[in-house]
Parts: sequence; structure tokens; C-alpha cells
Amino acid sequence: MVATTAVTAALILLAGCGGDDKKSDSAAQNNGGTSSTSPTPSAPAAPTFDPPKAFAAAAAYPVPDYEGRGMYDEPKRGMVGQVALVVNYRGITGRDMADPSKAWEIRSAAADTTKVSDASDPMVAKVDGKDVAVVAYAESDKGNGTQKPSGLVVVHWIDVMTGQKVAEVSAKVSTLQGTGDLASGTPSLTTVAVDPETGQVAVGVVTAGNIGNDQTVFADPATQKPTVVPGISPAAVHAGVVAGTPSKSSEKGDGSVSLVDGASGKVTKQVPLKQAYLEPLTGGAKHAYFYGHKEATYAGGTQGEAFFAIDLSTGAVTQTVAAAPSDSDVKVACLSDQATAVVCTSTTQQGHPLEVLGFDDSTGKKTWGFTDKSKGRVVPRVTAAFHGVVYAQTEAQPVLLDAKTGQDLPSAGSSESPSAGETPSSSDTPSDSGSPTAGDTPSDTRSAGGSDMSLFNGKPESPDAVSPYGGVYGQLPQGNSVGSTDLQSVTIYLKPTA
Repeated sequence: MVATTAVTAALILLAGCGGDDKKSDSAAQNNGGTSSTSPTPSAPAAPTFDPPKAFAAAAAYPVPDYEGRGMYDEPKRGMVGQVALVVNYRGITGRDMADPSKAWEIRSAAADTTKVSDASDPMVAKVDGKDVAVVAYAESDKGNGTQKPSGLVVVHWIDVMTGQKVAEVSAKVSTLQGTGDLASGTPSLTTVAVDPETGQVAVGVVTAGNIGNDQTVFADPATQKPTVVPGISPAAVHAGVVAGTPSKSSEKGDGSVSLVDGASGKVTKQVPLKQAYLEPLTGGAKHAYFYGHKEATYAGGTQGEAFFAIDLSTGAVTQTVAAAPSDSDVKVACLSDQATAVVCTSTTQQGHPLEVLGFDDSTGKKTWGFTDKSKGRVVPRVTAAFHGVVYAQTEAQPVLLDAKTGQDLPSAGSSESPSAGETPSSSDTPSDSGSPTAGDTPSDTRSAGGSDMSLFNGKPESPDAVSPYGGVYGQLPQGNSVGSTDLQSVTIYLKPTA
């Protein structure tokens, strides 16, 4: 059995380039959103930094496995304010990082006749001035009485400080034919976009047996009424406008972007881009981002051409040609920093980074970029972006980039870290001062809030989600939990130190 000390292992981001159906005793299980604690939050126990530029691994929370979990059901993590979130098909859990004894859980499906087939990442929004987590599920409902089985998209908006649902929307997207996980009509999610200012959501969905016939579900927490828009996949939603693209490729090369009024589902503008296929990527407050493929045929394959930024108000187009060649073996993804920048990466199917680019969302223009062929720089694996900072990982260590310039950000000084000995070494192991003594026992690493630092492997990584209160990422169990059928994974919470 391997134990890791409860003393936090410092992570200074260096410059450069559930077995049984179990649940944590400290988390309140609820469908309606009843928290196990007072809804009034206590004052944060730790300082905040906006954006954070250095972290210390402060807690490790087990994610229990559960009976009936599917092979594609992997936990997805997020941070909304001071609450760390984990989403899987079973539902969403939240834990207050300022007071870890405060935790809640909201199940995805409210009926025994409903089975979840997909779930989105937890998303960040403000609704009525509250910090809200938004999550979308694809579900199959067997129906009751004479009702036919149907495929659904269900969206929850949750006040993270109370664990209460503030809104819920359900939209029918298909009629199921047959039974089983792959029955015709079973829905799964494609791209999902949220407007952080209003909480409005655009959820892309495709159903089994209907390849190429994507739909977008627009949902507004204010009205709690959905609109189903057929034939498009969304990249962005802002102020009630959805930007999406037809899901089918065009051999004529007349692919276009549609601007849609979300409430009515009516297309208000078509933006021709002369592409065979357009891949929706992400959206900022000003632009929606797509990647264009100039050829998408069986004979010619899929050949990438350029990034397109579409102004959500006017439909104006800004085109950026990628430096790295793109073909069917390349994946492209983009992240908004929830401010004024968007960062995009291209990787091989195996995950090797090829290119990273930054865009100014106010103009849609590329501001910086480099490739794996650039001299003196390594293309990192981008994991998150927040308020002007790009969080990424190289083979050597986590790194930070300036979202506006792409330059390496300097690491926090040693005075910002708990001690010089806690800075990760080349072996990425805790210093001798952090090693367990002979008297250490597993209970020494556990806290009343449910954290168990014996699960932490001692190798801090770049966070998957960030807020001024810190960051989170996922890790496989280690120590005495290696190979355990009770744990699905471990969530590592990173406390900000600078």
C-alpha cells in the first residue's frame, strides 16, 4: 500500500515550451437538488487569483464506480466559482472547495424507464446573478402506457452554491425503434455551446441509424422551452443566436454557416464559405469558429483548408489558413478563455500536438501560432483557457501561455510556493519533507471533506478546468486503490497559490 502525505505537493506551472451503487457519505443525493448543507456559503478559506498562475495539489476526491456504467461513460470535470464539478451518465456532483464538507449530487434521469446514453462537459453560466453549472444529457425513454419510446435531450441548470436545479428542459429528438443501447433513434451528443451571460444552450445531437442528420436543441433557462432545429450542428450561441453548419458534406463545395434565431428556429442568415465540409469548433462572445475542409469524398479523403471566424451579429467572415497540413488523421479543437481570446489546436488521432493558434475574438483574426516544426518551441497539449491564460501540458511539465500573444508566461517565484522543496523535480515526486514517516497510516491522508491524498500519484498535471478558486483534473487511482473496482477515477483539486 502506497501512502502520500496530506501536505500539498506544489505545482508551479513552469514557463516553456462506482462496482456497487455507492456514493460518498458527504454528498447529498437528490433529483430535485436538495443539498446536505446550508445554502448560505461560508467565506472562502483560501485566496483567489484571476487568473491563477500557480497551484498546489490540495485534495484528491474519489469518483465511485457504479453498477451498470457503460464503457464510454468517463467522468468530465469543471469549475464554476468555488465549486468543483464531476459529470458522468449517472449525474453531476459538486463540492465546495472553500468548504469541502458542502457537497451535492443531482441525478441525470428522474425515471426508472429512462437510460442515459451521453453527457456533456459541465459548462459555466450566470443565471439571475447566480453561478450556474449547465449540463446536457442524451437519454432514451422507454415510455409509459401507450407512449412510444423516444430519444431525448435534457438540460439542467444548477445553482452550484445550493445544489438546487434552477431550470430544466427536455426535448424529444427521435422515436426509438427496437431495444438495446444501439437501437435506432438512440441519441448521442455532438457539439454543445453555452452563452455564459444568459445560460442559453445549443446542444448538437445525432441519433443512431440517422447518420448525417444532426439536430440542434436550443434551450433557454428563462423560458424553459426548447426549440429543435433540424439539419445543423452548433458551434456557438450568443444573445439568442445560434451559429451552426449542415452536418452533411457537399461534393459541390457549397458548404455554409447558418445563423439561427434560437427561440423560433428560423434561419436569419446563410454565410457561404465554399467548403465541402465545415466542422463546428467553439464560440466566443463575438464570433463562432469553424474548420473548413475543401474536399470530403471517399476517393479524395478529407483535406483541411482553413479556420473561419463568423461574426455572430453580421455574418462577416474572417479566414485563417492553418500552417500545419490537415487530413483525415488530424483532429481540431478550440477553447474560449471566457474573455476575449480563443485558442485552437490540431493533433493527430493519437494525440500528438501539431499546431496551436490564438485568435482575438473581438476581430476573429489570428494573433499568434506555432507548429511542431517551429524552432525552439514545443507544441503543448492545451487543457484549459481562462481569462487571458492558456493552461497546457508538455511531456516535461505543465506550462502557461499568454492567450493574447502565445508567449510563455513566467513561472511564479519561489516565494509563492509552499517551499522550494515542493517545486516538482525532474522525477515529479514529492520532496523528502513530504514523504510519509513510519507512523503514517491511510487515515493520515484523509480529511473530513472526503479528500484522500493517498489517491494522489504525486505528479501534478495541467488542469482541465479553471476558475479564480483553482483548477481540477482527473487521475487514475493509485496506491492501495490501484485496480480497485470501487473507483472510476480520482479528481485532483489544485489550490491557487499565485
